[in-house]
Amino acid sequence: MEAMVVNLDLEERHIKKAFSGNGRHKPLFGTKVSHYPPCPRPDLVNGLRAHTDAGGVILLFQDFQVGGLQILKDGRWIDAKPLENAIVFNIGDQIEVLSNGRHKSVWHHVLATPDGSLCSIASLYDP
Repeated sequence: MEAMVVNLDLEERHIKKAFSGNGRHKPLFGTKVSHYPPCPRPDLVNGLRAHTDAGGVILLFQDFQVGGLQILKDGRWIDAKPLENAIVFNIGDQIEVLSNGRHKSVWHHVLATPDGSLCSIASLYDP
């Protein structure tokens, strides 16, 4: 987080202070495990709706064998191609607010796919 503070050009420990209410409580660390089973007719469903993440920072461990995650870039949905042993670093709404809009929370969604089960593990750091 401190490297991120430097890159955001914020004062030292700014995110940690903001996420802890200036030391009054601890930030939330959590994990979310998601499983998307194969869908025989993906043309009939929407998958996981488009959204931004409300929290702070999300580290996503994506299934590298089955795709489906897309991000919105320049008004178009593009595949976030899974890479083996890679971690997707996602900025949530709280970082967008703390950076005064300089770093945007990314719109994303998950497509239904007939190609196999998609699993992901998201580690969250939130206020």
